Amino acid sequence: MPDRAAFHRDGMRGGGLAVESVSFDRRGARGSVRVLDSVSFALEPARLLAIVGPSGAGKSTLLSLIAGFESPAAGAIRCNGDEWTTRAPSERSIGMSFDDAALHEHLTVAENLDSAAMPRNEPRERRASRVRALADSLGLAALVSRKPATLSAGERRRVAIGRAFIRSPELVLLDEPFANLDRANRFVVRQLVRELQRSTGAMAIVVTHDPTDALAIADDLLVLIAGKVRAHGAARDIAARPNDLEVAQLVDDLGMHVIECTGDGRAAGCAFKAAFMQHAQAAAGGAPLLLGIRPWHLRVGTPAAPSIAIEAKVLAHEPAGLFTDVIAARGDGRTLRARLHAAEAQELPTGEFARFHAHEADVHLFAGPWPGSRIG
Repeated sequence: MPDRAAFHRDGMRGGGLAVESVSFDRRGARGSVRVLDSVSFALEPARLLAIVGPSGAGKSTLLSLIAGFESPAAGAIRCNGDEWTTRAPSERSIGMSFDDAALHEHLTVAENLDSAAMPRNEPRERRASRVRALADSLGLAALVSRKPATLSAGERRRVAIGRAFIRSPELVLLDEPFANLDRANRFVVRQLVRELQRSTGAMAIVVTHDPTDALAIADDLLVLIAGKVRAHGAARDIAARPNDLEVAQLVDDLGMHVIECTGDGRAAGCAFKAAFMQHAQAAAGGAPLLLGIRPWHLRVGTPAAPSIAIEAKVLAHEPAGLFTDVIAARGDGRTLRARLHAAEAQELPTGEFARFHAHEADVHLFAGPWPGSRIG
């Protein structure tokens, strides 16, 4: 595979991708439905963007628009300064892997990889050498003569990802590249995607429903909800400080608990220090106050720092390796999940009430109504 420096020297990577106010309508028997609504974002050269969102948010449709398989109702798509909105897919420098790892079943692994490369009038041996090098980097060197039907799900996925990168495109689009893979294969494929993206210097967009996959590999994150961009920026920043509670639920595999406070600063089964609540209510500026707490920030025992307390009835224990998720019922009837060290969790009997706490510094503040808006 070409190295990143070579890509920058030939000037292909300057400019990045710009999606500007793109909308898309899906026509059906009952008329048109707006699937994407004024979607705008930019992707800088050599960066990897993960798109997350609930089912039906428009994630795969957005990839289809960028690839040229669909045409937007409004807006523009530009890559490295070139207008792509009206270009055919074959005129866009794109490599793509679909969520079903679509391969040519009648071709071998080597032939599948080679068939995805752009014609370059290269000698046959040079093309074969490129295929061998890529197959080796994908861990497929021993499988190049086999056909897809004889491959495991993880091996098929690796071939599909290799096809997306082999033509040295300006932009790689990967739709659910980790779907239906077991834990070990997910780790391997995630690493391969990141290594190929870094080594080639290509821009890449990965659609995934799993926030763990997204945060493991992404430089940037785009959160789509109901066809609109709800958040976009550096992945670590969005994960650390989600701008609303719906985004928070999507960027953490355990989600985020929500505590709705009354106007006088109370919440069923919860206890707050007066100074904390006064500060939080002042920050909300008279709007309903919503508190967000991640399950792994919940603790038991004596607090080591100023904290809020939550009393809940233990319903079940779910082992999670070195940790155990304690499932409990809060005073307002909502479920609470606390990820505790296994030894701590064992001390909380099922059917009994337990007192959990979260340090004030770990509590996220939002001004309501739902889904809220981050404050402070």
